[in-house]
Amino acid sequence: MQSQYDKPLRPTLVLFCGLPGSGKTTTAKRIEKESRAIRLCTDDWLADLAIDLFDETIRDNLQNRLYRLCKELLSHGQDVILEDGLWIRSERDEKRKDAAELGAQTEMHYFDLSFDELWRRLETRNASNAVGAVPITRKQLAKYWSIFERPSLNELNLFDKYIVHRQQ
Repeated sequence: MQSQYDKPLRPTLVLFCGLPGSGKTTTAKRIEKESRAIRLCTDDWLADLAIDLFDETIRDNLQNRLYRLCKELLSHGQDVILEDGLWIRSERDEKRKDAAELGAQTEMHYFDLSFDELWRRLETRNASNAVGAVPITRKQLAKYWSIFERPSLNELNLFDKYIVHRQQ
């Protein structure tokens, strides 16, 4: 006998590709309010636990743990917002392929902003002293900019759905 809990669900994995200051958190929180998705954000967890956001070992360990939780939630039919920047193509490929193996659809949000616009936003955020907002220097942003692998249109088309956010 099949129960109401055995209904097949096709969950959605919402992903983000963008540098600091691009609008990932704002967009993730909006989607969270408008949907039944659970938002997983490494920065929030680090801040809540009073851990240095720039401690790469702890960050990597926490990201891996949250990603395992993400896959578990997807396997139970739960929509998930994975709020990491996914700067590297191989990271995005891994998430997309894992989601497909779990029967989930993927929605990619790519934040395509200029360096100057990102810096303008970060300067504003840095000056605000908002809770949880860690100041990022122009030098740090330049380093991140040089590492960031922008997705091509061909890559974006591999996702079930994609949205490109440009500066306004």
